[in-house]
Amino acid sequence: QYVSTLTGDNGAYEVTELPGGTYDVVIDSGGTLFVADNLVDLGQSQSISLSFAVQPQKPEMLRRRHGSADARLTSVVLPTFNRAALLGRAIESVLGQSQRDLELIVVDDGSTDGTADVVGRFADQRIRYLRQPANRGQAAARNEGVRHARGALLAFQDSDDVWLPSKLERFLAAFASADAAVGVVYSDMTRVWLDGRAEYHRSPSVVRGRLLDSPACFYQVAGLGIQATVIRRWCFERAGGFNERLRCFEDLDLFIRLSRRHDFVHIEAPLTEYHQTAGSVSEISAHECRARQWLLLRYGLALAIESPRFVRRELRHVRECRRECVPRVSP
Repeated sequence: QYVSTLTGDNGAYEVTELPGGTYDVVIDSGGTLFVADNLVDLGQSQSISLSFAVQPQKPEMLRRRHGSADARLTSVVLPTFNRAALLGRAIESVLGQSQRDLELIVVDDGSTDGTADVVGRFADQRIRYLRQPANRGQAAARNEGVRHARGALLAFQDSDDVWLPSKLERFLAAFASADAAVGVVYSDMTRVWLDGRAEYHRSPSVVRGRLLDSPACFYQVAGLGIQATVIRRWCFERAGGFNERLRCFEDLDLFIRLSRRHDFVHIEAPLTEYHQTAGSVSEISAHECRARQWLLLRYGLALAIESPRFVRRELRHVRECRRECVPRVSP
Protein backbone atom coordinates (compact mmCIF):
# COMPACT_ATOMS: atom_id res chain seq x y z
CA GLN A 1 0.00 0.00 0.00
CA TYR A 2 1.09 3.52 -0.78
CA VAL A 3 -0.36 6.34 1.37
CA SER A 4 -0.25 9.89 0.07
CA THR A 5 -1.07 12.96 2.16
CA LEU A 6 -1.34 16.20 0.25
CA THR A 7 -1.63 19.65 1.83
CA GLY A 8 -0.44 21.89 -1.00
CA ASP A 9 -1.15 22.39 -4.70
CA ASN A 10 -1.86 19.15 -6.57
CA GLY A 11 -1.98 20.66 -10.02
CA ALA A 12 0.50 18.11 -11.38
CA TYR A 13 -1.92 15.26 -10.73
CA GLU A 14 -5.09 14.34 -12.55
CA VAL A 15 -7.22 11.24 -12.00
CA THR A 16 -8.87 9.52 -14.96
CA GLU A 17 -10.73 6.21 -14.97
CA LEU A 18 -9.94 3.49 -17.47
CA PRO A 19 -12.02 0.36 -18.22
CA GLY A 20 -11.65 -2.31 -15.60
CA GLY A 21 -11.94 -0.04 -12.58
CA THR A 22 -8.36 1.24 -12.43
CA TYR A 23 -7.26 4.86 -12.25
CA ASP A 24 -4.58 6.62 -14.20
CA VAL A 25 -2.91 9.32 -12.09
CA VAL A 26 -1.31 11.37 -14.84
CA ILE A 27 1.89 13.08 -13.66
CA ASP A 28 3.80 15.62 -15.74
CA SER A 29 6.77 13.28 -16.01
CA GLY A 30 4.75 10.17 -16.96
CA GLY A 31 1.83 7.91 -16.09
CA THR A 32 1.36 5.45 -13.22
CA LEU A 33 -1.74 3.39 -12.42
CA PHE A 34 -3.24 3.52 -8.95
CA VAL A 35 -6.43 2.08 -7.44
CA ALA A 36 -7.91 4.23 -4.67
CA ASP A 37 -9.37 2.08 -1.91
CA ASN A 38 -9.94 4.29 1.13
CA LEU A 39 -11.17 7.79 1.97
CA VAL A 40 -10.25 9.27 5.33
CA ASP A 41 -12.71 11.62 7.06
CA LEU A 42 -11.19 15.09 7.22
CA GLY A 43 -12.78 16.18 10.46
CA GLN A 44 -11.31 19.64 11.12
CA SER A 45 -8.07 18.90 9.28
CA GLN A 46 -6.93 20.83 6.22
CA SER A 47 -5.45 17.73 4.55
CA ILE A 48 -6.76 14.40 3.33
CA SER A 49 -5.17 10.95 3.02
CA LEU A 50 -5.90 8.27 0.43
CA SER A 51 -4.59 4.71 0.28
CA PHE A 52 -3.61 3.38 -3.14
CA ALA A 53 -2.88 -0.08 -4.46
CA VAL A 54 -0.13 0.34 -7.06
CA GLN A 55 -0.12 -1.50 -10.38
CA PRO A 56 2.45 -1.31 -13.19
CA GLN A 57 1.26 0.49 -16.29
CA LYS A 58 0.10 -1.91 -19.02
CA PRO A 59 0.16 -0.79 -22.66
CA GLU A 60 -3.06 -2.66 -23.45
CA MET A 61 -4.95 -0.48 -20.93
CA LEU A 62 -4.10 2.78 -22.67
CA ARG A 63 -6.94 4.53 -24.47
CA ARG A 64 -7.53 3.91 -28.13
CA ARG A 65 -6.49 6.67 -30.51
CA HIS A 66 -8.73 7.32 -33.50
CA GLY A 67 -6.63 9.05 -36.12
CA SER A 68 -9.18 8.17 -38.82
CA ALA A 69 -12.11 10.11 -37.31
CA ASP A 70 -14.02 12.16 -39.90
CA ALA A 71 -13.36 15.84 -39.15
CA ARG A 72 -16.48 16.87 -41.09
CA LEU A 73 -18.84 14.61 -39.16
CA THR A 74 -20.58 14.99 -35.80
CA SER A 75 -21.53 11.68 -34.19
CA VAL A 76 -24.68 11.87 -32.08
CA VAL A 77 -25.15 9.05 -29.55
CA LEU A 78 -28.65 8.47 -28.23
CA PRO A 79 -29.05 5.78 -25.54
CA THR A 80 -32.58 4.60 -24.80
CA PHE A 81 -34.35 2.12 -22.57
CA ASN A 82 -38.12 1.55 -22.84
CA ARG A 83 -38.87 5.07 -24.07
CA ALA A 84 -40.58 4.15 -27.34
CA ALA A 85 -43.38 6.66 -26.72
CA LEU A 86 -40.90 9.56 -26.53
CA LEU A 87 -38.03 8.38 -28.70
CA GLY A 88 -39.45 9.53 -32.03
CA ARG A 89 -39.54 13.18 -30.94
CA ALA A 90 -35.88 13.05 -29.84
CA ILE A 91 -34.79 11.43 -33.12
CA GLU A 92 -36.72 13.97 -35.21
CA SER A 93 -35.02 16.86 -33.44
CA VAL A 94 -31.59 15.44 -34.30
CA LEU A 95 -32.37 14.63 -37.93
CA GLY A 96 -33.97 18.06 -38.33
CA GLN A 97 -30.74 19.93 -37.61
CA SER A 98 -29.76 22.68 -40.06
CA GLN A 99 -26.24 21.21 -39.91
CA ARG A 100 -26.79 17.94 -41.74
CA ASP A 101 -23.30 16.40 -41.61
CA LEU A 102 -24.08 14.04 -38.76
CA GLU A 103 -24.67 10.44 -37.90
CA LEU A 104 -27.16 9.33 -35.26
CA ILE A 105 -26.32 6.18 -33.32
CA VAL A 106 -29.30 4.91 -31.34
CA VAL A 107 -28.18 2.48 -28.64
CA ASP A 108 -31.08 0.33 -27.44
CA ASP A 109 -30.10 -0.63 -23.89
CA GLY A 110 -32.19 -3.82 -23.70
CA SER A 111 -35.65 -2.31 -24.33
CA THR A 112 -38.77 -4.49 -24.43
CA ASP A 113 -41.29 -1.91 -25.67
CA GLY A 114 -40.94 -1.74 -29.45
CA THR A 115 -38.03 0.68 -29.57
CA ALA A 116 -36.65 -1.02 -32.68
CA ASP A 117 -39.93 -0.39 -34.53
CA VAL A 118 -39.77 3.33 -33.71
CA VAL A 119 -36.24 3.61 -35.07
CA GLY A 120 -37.17 1.55 -38.13
CA ARG A 121 -39.81 4.08 -39.15
CA PHE A 122 -37.11 6.63 -40.00
CA ALA A 123 -35.90 6.17 -43.57
CA ASP A 124 -32.70 8.13 -43.10
CA GLN A 125 -29.30 6.65 -43.92
CA ARG A 126 -27.69 8.74 -41.18
CA ILE A 127 -29.27 6.53 -38.48
CA ARG A 128 -27.60 3.42 -37.10
CA TYR A 129 -29.32 1.16 -34.58
CA LEU A 130 -27.36 -0.83 -32.01
CA ARG A 131 -29.07 -3.21 -29.61
CA GLN A 132 -27.55 -4.39 -26.35
CA PRO A 133 -28.91 -7.76 -25.13
CA ALA A 134 -29.35 -6.53 -21.55
CA ASN A 135 -29.73 -3.21 -19.78
CA ARG A 136 -26.30 -1.91 -18.71
CA GLY A 137 -27.11 1.72 -17.93
CA GLN A 138 -26.64 5.02 -19.72
CA ALA A 139 -22.88 5.21 -19.24
CA ALA A 140 -22.25 1.83 -20.86
CA ALA A 141 -24.73 2.57 -23.66
CA ARG A 142 -23.07 5.90 -24.45
CA ASN A 143 -19.61 4.34 -24.46
CA GLU A 144 -20.84 1.64 -26.81
CA GLY A 145 -22.20 4.28 -29.14
CA VAL A 146 -18.89 6.15 -29.15
CA ARG A 147 -17.04 2.94 -30.01
CA HIS A 148 -19.08 2.79 -33.22
CA ALA A 149 -18.89 6.53 -33.95
CA ARG A 150 -16.96 7.88 -36.94
CA GLY A 151 -17.00 11.62 -36.27
CA ALA A 152 -14.34 13.86 -34.74
CA LEU A 153 -17.01 15.58 -32.64
CA LEU A 154 -19.33 13.79 -30.21
CA ALA A 155 -22.80 14.90 -29.16
CA PHE A 156 -25.23 13.12 -26.86
CA GLN A 157 -29.00 13.21 -26.99
CA ASP A 158 -31.42 11.72 -24.45
CA SER A 159 -34.49 9.83 -25.56
CA ASP A 160 -36.93 12.27 -23.96
CA ASP A 161 -35.31 15.60 -24.91
CA VAL A 162 -35.44 17.95 -27.91
CA TRP A 163 -32.77 19.89 -29.78
CA LEU A 164 -33.55 23.21 -31.46
CA PRO A 165 -32.87 23.04 -35.24
CA SER A 166 -29.86 25.40 -35.12
CA LYS A 167 -28.10 23.67 -32.22
CA LEU A 168 -25.33 21.82 -34.05
CA GLU A 169 -24.76 24.67 -36.50
CA ARG A 170 -24.09 27.08 -33.65
CA PHE A 171 -21.91 24.60 -31.79
CA LEU A 172 -19.76 23.92 -34.85
CA ALA A 173 -19.36 27.67 -35.41
CA ALA A 174 -18.13 27.98 -31.81
CA PHE A 175 -15.59 25.22 -32.35
CA ALA A 176 -14.43 26.80 -35.61
CA SER A 177 -13.56 30.03 -33.81
CA ALA A 178 -12.05 28.34 -30.74
CA ASP A 179 -8.42 27.46 -30.11
CA ALA A 180 -7.06 23.96 -29.55
CA ALA A 181 -7.43 24.22 -25.75
CA VAL A 182 -11.22 24.07 -26.08
CA GLY A 183 -12.51 20.52 -25.64
CA VAL A 184 -16.19 21.17 -24.93
CA VAL A 185 -18.83 23.59 -26.18
CA TYR A 186 -22.09 23.79 -24.25
CA SER A 187 -25.27 25.84 -24.14
CA ASP A 188 -28.12 26.79 -21.86
CA MET A 189 -31.34 24.78 -21.85
CA THR A 190 -35.08 25.15 -21.47
CA ARG A 191 -36.28 22.92 -18.66
CA VAL A 192 -39.78 21.50 -19.22
CA TRP A 193 -41.42 20.13 -16.09
CA LEU A 194 -43.95 17.31 -15.85
CA ASP A 195 -46.83 19.80 -15.63
CA GLY A 196 -45.69 21.52 -18.83
CA ARG A 197 -44.07 24.57 -17.24
CA ALA A 198 -41.00 25.78 -19.07
CA GLU A 199 -38.09 27.55 -17.35
CA TYR A 200 -34.84 28.99 -18.63
CA HIS A 201 -31.93 26.96 -17.31
CA ARG A 202 -28.63 28.81 -17.37
CA SER A 203 -25.73 26.39 -17.53
CA PRO A 204 -22.85 27.03 -15.13
CA SER A 205 -19.63 28.83 -15.92
CA VAL A 206 -16.79 26.30 -16.19
CA VAL A 207 -13.21 27.28 -15.35
CA ARG A 208 -10.43 24.92 -16.37
CA GLY A 209 -8.79 23.21 -13.38
CA ARG A 210 -11.45 24.15 -10.85
CA LEU A 211 -13.63 21.57 -9.10
CA LEU A 212 -16.07 23.68 -7.09
CA ASP A 213 -18.24 26.69 -7.68
CA SER A 214 -17.55 28.94 -4.69
CA PRO A 215 -20.99 30.60 -4.29
CA ALA A 216 -22.88 27.31 -4.61
CA CYS A 217 -20.20 25.28 -2.79
CA PHE A 218 -20.84 22.35 -5.12
CA TYR A 219 -19.20 20.91 -8.22
CA GLN A 220 -18.83 23.67 -10.79
CA VAL A 221 -20.08 21.44 -13.63
CA ALA A 222 -23.29 20.49 -11.79
CA GLY A 223 -26.25 21.62 -13.86
CA LEU A 224 -24.43 21.08 -17.16
CA GLY A 225 -26.56 18.72 -19.25
CA ILE A 226 -24.88 16.10 -21.43
CA GLN A 227 -27.52 16.75 -24.11
CA ALA A 228 -26.41 20.41 -24.20
CA THR A 229 -22.75 19.68 -25.02
CA VAL A 230 -20.54 18.75 -27.94
CA ILE A 231 -17.12 17.25 -27.13
CA ARG A 232 -14.01 16.78 -29.22
CA ARG A 233 -13.62 13.04 -29.62
CA TRP A 234 -9.93 12.91 -28.72
CA CYS A 235 -10.67 14.82 -25.51
CA PHE A 236 -13.44 12.37 -24.60
CA GLU A 237 -11.15 9.40 -25.19
CA ARG A 238 -8.27 10.99 -23.33
CA ALA A 239 -10.60 11.46 -20.35
CA GLY A 240 -11.52 7.76 -20.42
CA GLY A 241 -15.20 8.02 -21.43
CA PHE A 242 -18.13 7.50 -19.07
CA ASN A 243 -17.67 5.62 -15.81
CA GLU A 244 -19.84 2.53 -16.32
CA ARG A 245 -19.98 1.83 -12.59
CA LEU A 246 -22.14 4.91 -12.05
CA ARG A 247 -25.92 4.96 -12.60
CA CYS A 248 -26.16 8.64 -11.63
CA PHE A 249 -23.84 11.63 -12.09
CA GLU A 250 -21.87 9.77 -14.76
CA ASP A 251 -22.03 12.92 -16.90
CA LEU A 252 -20.91 15.13 -14.00
CA ASP A 253 -17.95 12.82 -13.43
CA LEU A 254 -16.99 13.03 -17.10
CA PHE A 255 -17.25 16.84 -17.10
CA ILE A 256 -15.00 17.05 -14.05
CA ARG A 257 -12.31 15.04 -15.81
CA LEU A 258 -12.66 17.08 -19.00
CA SER A 259 -12.52 20.40 -17.13
CA ARG A 260 -9.25 19.42 -15.46
CA ARG A 261 -7.50 19.48 -18.84
CA HIS A 262 -9.58 21.43 -21.34
CA ASP A 263 -11.35 24.75 -21.74
CA PHE A 264 -15.14 24.94 -22.08
CA VAL A 265 -16.98 27.48 -24.27
CA HIS A 266 -20.46 28.60 -23.20
CA ILE A 267 -23.15 29.51 -25.75
CA GLU A 268 -25.58 31.62 -23.75
CA ALA A 269 -28.76 30.51 -25.48
CA PRO A 270 -31.25 27.68 -24.75
CA LEU A 271 -30.59 25.30 -27.66
CA THR A 272 -31.92 22.16 -25.94
CA GLU A 273 -35.22 21.34 -24.26
CA TYR A 274 -34.66 19.17 -21.19
CA HIS A 275 -37.91 17.34 -20.42
CA GLN A 276 -38.52 15.96 -16.96
CA THR A 277 -40.18 12.55 -17.13
CA ALA A 278 -41.40 10.16 -14.45
CA GLY A 279 -38.79 7.66 -13.34
CA SER A 280 -35.82 9.63 -14.70
CA VAL A 281 -32.39 8.67 -13.39
CA SER A 282 -32.08 11.96 -11.50
CA GLU A 283 -35.01 10.88 -9.30
CA ILE A 284 -33.32 7.70 -8.01
CA SER A 285 -31.84 8.84 -4.71
CA ALA A 286 -30.01 5.58 -3.90
CA HIS A 287 -27.96 5.80 -7.09
CA GLU A 288 -27.25 9.46 -6.33
CA CYS A 289 -26.02 8.55 -2.87
CA ARG A 290 -23.59 6.00 -4.26
CA ALA A 291 -22.43 8.41 -6.96
CA ARG A 292 -21.72 11.22 -4.49
CA GLN A 293 -19.77 8.80 -2.32
CA TRP A 294 -17.78 7.75 -5.37
CA LEU A 295 -17.02 11.35 -6.34
CA LEU A 296 -15.70 12.03 -2.85
CA LEU A 297 -13.45 9.01 -3.04
CA ARG A 298 -12.20 9.90 -6.47
CA TYR A 299 -11.58 13.62 -6.06
CA GLY A 300 -11.11 13.84 -2.30
CA LEU A 301 -7.53 15.12 -2.48
CA ALA A 302 -8.26 18.03 -4.76
CA LEU A 303 -11.61 18.78 -3.10
CA ALA A 304 -9.96 19.01 0.29
CA ILE A 305 -7.53 21.59 -1.04
CA GLU A 306 -10.29 23.73 -2.54
CA SER A 307 -12.78 23.41 0.33
CA PRO A 308 -12.42 21.15 3.39
CA ARG A 309 -15.85 22.45 4.43
CA PHE A 310 -17.40 21.00 1.27
CA VAL A 311 -15.82 17.59 1.90
CA ARG A 312 -17.08 17.49 5.48
CA ARG A 313 -20.57 18.45 4.32
CA GLU A 314 -20.59 15.82 1.58
CA LEU A 315 -19.41 13.13 3.99
CA ARG A 316 -22.31 13.98 6.30
CA HIS A 317 -24.73 13.93 3.38
CA VAL A 318 -23.51 10.54 2.18
CA ARG A 319 -23.81 9.03 5.67
CA GLU A 320 -27.37 10.32 6.06
CA CYS A 321 -28.30 9.19 2.56
CA ARG A 322 -26.92 5.68 3.12
CA ARG A 323 -29.05 5.32 6.23
CA GLU A 324 -32.16 6.33 4.29
CA CYS A 325 -31.50 4.38 1.10
CA VAL A 326 -32.26 0.79 2.09
CA PRO A 327 -31.54 -1.55 0.45
CA ARG A 328 -28.26 -0.15 -0.86
CA VAL A 329 -28.04 0.14 -4.62
CA SER A 330 -24.67 -0.54 -6.23
CA PRO A 331 -23.66 1.51 -9.28
